[in-house]
Amino acid sequence: NRSIMSTNHTRIAAVTTATLGAVAGYIVYIRSFKPKCIKNARRSKAALAPSQRKPGSDPSRDAFREKKLPTDIDYLLIGSGMGSLYTAALLSQAGYVCVVLEQHYVAGGCTHSFHDGAYEFDTGLHYVGRLEKYELLFDMVSTGSKVEWKKMGTEEDGFCYDEIKLGSEAPWKFRAGEENFIADLVKEFPEEEEGIREYVRLCKRANKKADMYFYGKMFPKYIQSLLNKYLNAEYFKYANSTTWDVVTKLIKNIDSTSGKRLRAILCGQFGDYGLKPQDSSFLIQAGIVAHYMGGAYYPVGGSQRISKAIVPTIEKAGGRVLVSCRAKSVIIEGGRATGVEVVQVDKSGQDKGLPVKIKAKLGVVSGAGAMVTNKLVPEDHRAKLGYEPMLSDVKPSISHAYAFIGMKGTGEELGLRCANLWVLPVDSQGAEGEYNYQGAALDASDKGKDGSKVWEGVGESDKEGGEEDMLLFVGFPSVKDPNYAIAHPGKSACEMITTAHPEWFSQFETAAKAQSGKRDNEQYTKLKKDLERKMLNGLYRNYPKTRGTVEYVNIATPLTNKYYLGRADSYGLEHTMAHYGGGLNNMRPKTDIPGLFCTGQDIGTVGIVGALNGGILTAHAILGYNLWDLVVEERNLIEDVLRMQGKA
Repeated sequence: NRSIMSTNHTRIAAVTTATLGAVAGYIVYIRSFKPKCIKNARRSKAALAPSQRKPGSDPSRDAFREKKLPTDIDYLLIGSGMGSLYTAALLSQAGYVCVVLEQHYVAGGCTHSFHDGAYEFDTGLHYVGRLEKYELLFDMVSTGSKVEWKKMGTEEDGFCYDEIKLGSEAPWKFRAGEENFIADLVKEFPEEEEGIREYVRLCKRANKKADMYFYGKMFPKYIQSLLNKYLNAEYFKYANSTTWDVVTKLIKNIDSTSGKRLRAILCGQFGDYGLKPQDSSFLIQAGIVAHYMGGAYYPVGGSQRISKAIVPTIEKAGGRVLVSCRAKSVIIEGGRATGVEVVQVDKSGQDKGLPVKIKAKLGVVSGAGAMVTNKLVPEDHRAKLGYEPMLSDVKPSISHAYAFIGMKGTGEELGLRCANLWVLPVDSQGAEGEYNYQGAALDASDKGKDGSKVWEGVGESDKEGGEEDMLLFVGFPSVKDPNYAIAHPGKSACEMITTAHPEWFSQFETAAKAQSGKRDNEQYTKLKKDLERKMLNGLYRNYPKTRGTVEYVNIATPLTNKYYLGRADSYGLEHTMAHYGGGLNNMRPKTDIPGLFCTGQDIGTVGIVGALNGGILTAHAILGYNLWDLVVEERNLIEDVLRMQGKA
């Protein structure tokens, strides 16, 4: 009997070994023969007729007309931000006909720019990092003229991309490159070298660990749940820690003024996600730091170049990107999303004519963010969508006020720098400094104020080196873009941003009709004029040669955001521990309503690049890429497209 049992065990072991060997051999085989096509691509792509936009016209300003709609639409996309454009471009590469609908008069979302007189301004793209990755991703969905990029800064300043100004101290400069990042900080804070190096390591580590979490959103919920439980423990450790707590624990002498100053410098890029470090998830701070550490870049010719490069890819497959039309609701029939009801809008943003119902054969993709998507879904289907519990846990992010400033003179003449300047007021600095950030939306000092008292008592000094008591972002697209001087000789453009609460401006809203930031209201006009004065004071304090050169100022408020984006917030849902620690697990590319998908930064992370990555996830989900493809075959949509284009 023992001999028989031994023989059986031997046979079982042999069969098991052979089976595992066969499976391993099969996996090696299929990994060695990668297809030169996209999964579930349309075979008839080559036969699709391109859209008939007027030759030579601006692809980002194709105004909506019902007659322009293709007769056979596969997917409708709401909003033309980076999430929607990138999703549509990838689907178009697979041969699907996509129509992107935008309420603004120009496509691109926060990558759009605007001209006014002798000046041009970007609106949301101030820099992009990791060009070795993202230049390829932009190029692969661009048709015709590709976007060129210019590295910010100069060799002389170490290609500085961000300056962090604490109170009235000289700005701390982040130079490109991990070793520069570390060396500069260690030189200033030699006793903290170990903590500084660990901070950089943690930022890179947390950023890497986020990949599995976000890709898990593509899979069925039970697989996503298993991945989160068994493989994403380290991710959740970072996600459920605040930026402030992580940095505080790394600084050996945190009770000293020097330690507190170091903490304020390390956390100083929080403006990129709009939440004070005491409340933000370390995951988003780590992502920002890791993204820009190698240096930052700006599109040559301005940010509008991005949409102008991508839109023709959508048109080539028979699709269209149409502006000046507002989505009113998602059409749901038989429990499935089948289209979008839209209305054309005029140049002032008012509804024009009767609503039009547009149908799509395969589905609807919303790039408008979680809150707006929830509103667009008919009320009796919102429970199925399941967003409302999520939206009660994770609130909208902060909003902002903006100053677009045009000046006479070149950047060299005015002493302007390429790097972004973050002016961060602190409660105290110097020998006895606590270095706690303060100001609008950072502490309780602005609570309870109405629209007549906001920013009261701050921003009054215009003297060089004067008190910095107003949180400001300052950037100069005319310095970042080498072509600006060619298009606008002798002119310089500045963009300034400060934090703002939407409720400060709610009294100026008009229920009767949608309006931009421009409206006839004496109190509102006065508020904007006061803000203009305070913003210009900030410009003069930090760039004194600009005094007397200002020719143009345009102030925008949270109402402007609400008009153009459909929401007041600037960064989607707030980037808290709840956001990344599981509160948005249900914010998935494929919703629980059949035929309805979501894309953009609420799917991924903050900003243009975050929205682009959201577009990648959504396109993967729509085209049916699954765990087998990504893990077993080691196949993904991006590499499939590159192989199809002969680039991989």
